[in-house]
Amino acid sequence: MAAITCTPTSPHSRVDACRVDVTGADDNRAPNGTGGEYRYYLAFLLGGTEHGRSYEFNVSASGGHAFNSFIFEDDGAWTVNLCDVVGDGTIATLAVTVQA
Repeated sequence: MAAITCTPTSPHSRVDACRVDVTGADDNRAPNGTGGEYRYYLAFLLGGTEHGRSYEFNVSASGGHAFNSFIFEDDGAWTVNLCDVVGDGTIATLAVTVQA
C-alpha cells in the first residue's frame, strides 16, 4: 500500500523546504506488472483547492520516490495527494499541519 511522508512533519509556511517521500507505490500496471509503468504526481491542497503540483514521475522498483523542496505558501491544514496521471485517481493521502 502506498504511503506519503513529509519532512519536517509540521513545517512553517513560506520558510521550511519540505521533502515529500512516496513509499510502497506500484511501479507497473496489472496484469502481473506487464501493463506499463505507472506515472504519478503529488497534488498539494489547502481547503480543497490545489495550490501546487509536482512534476510527473515514476517510482523505483521498490515503490519509492523523493520530491524535494516544496514550500507551503500558507499556514493551515493541507492535504498532499499521490495521484495517478491516468484518470487523476488518488492513490494515497497525507494530512500536513502547516504553522505560521
